[in-house]
Amino acid sequence: MDQTFLYHALALAASGQIIVPFQHTIEVQAPSALPYTGGYSASEAREFRYQHIASFASAHSVTTGSEIGGAFNTLATATVEGLNILDVVTADLVVARLASRYSPDTKERVNSFAGSHFVNLRIAGCPVEVKIDPERLKSARQSESARFGTLGVVDGLEGTRGVDLLESGAFHVSHFGTIYLGEIVITRCYQTLSMLRIDLGSAVKGKVVVAHASTDGEPMPG
Repeated sequence: MDQTFLYHALALAASGQIIVPFQHTIEVQAPSALPYTGGYSASEAREFRYQHIASFASAHSVTTGSEIGGAFNTLATATVEGLNILDVVTADLVVARLASRYSPDTKERVNSFAGSHFVNLRIAGCPVEVKIDPERLKSARQSESARFGTLGVVDGLEGTRGVDLLESGAFHVSHFGTIYLGEIVITRCYQTLSMLRIDLGSAVKGKVVVAHASTDGEPMPG
């Protein structure tokens, strides 16, 4: 076979599962994924609304995988506009962007989260400034064991009542649930970024993920 690299790239705008007051799986919105041969995939969704629990105005995702200059490159992006989760978590824009490059000559892997950001993120009505800090990756390099962490650094959270910033960097909102920002999972051959993960834990219980991207791959054995 001519193929020397097994590409990995996927992205989605939103998904989730509600278990209270009823049980329902929120179907994956605007999914994109590549075969191991690479290529291009894109998807979009508009005017999504699930009950009065989760909604967005529009969303799209793109994944690509190609060989350029002797290196193997993958890119995954997921963009969500006009997000609203139970009127507690809102954002004008949420973008997950994850790019990876593998050099077969040096065996070096380079990953970039540049471009991942929030615009006008609000929690319980209060504006929250979040910086995606790639420097946190230095303590979570790719290895045989999976690593888990967060790239989200909160620069400001003022005037909140019933909102607690936990040691992990997550937010706990009274009678709503826990909100995780910029979560990453890193394994030997891929990395994943979820810009928002919400554990709903009150009158409405369940899990919601918003703007999720994953990239990289591995050389073909032999």
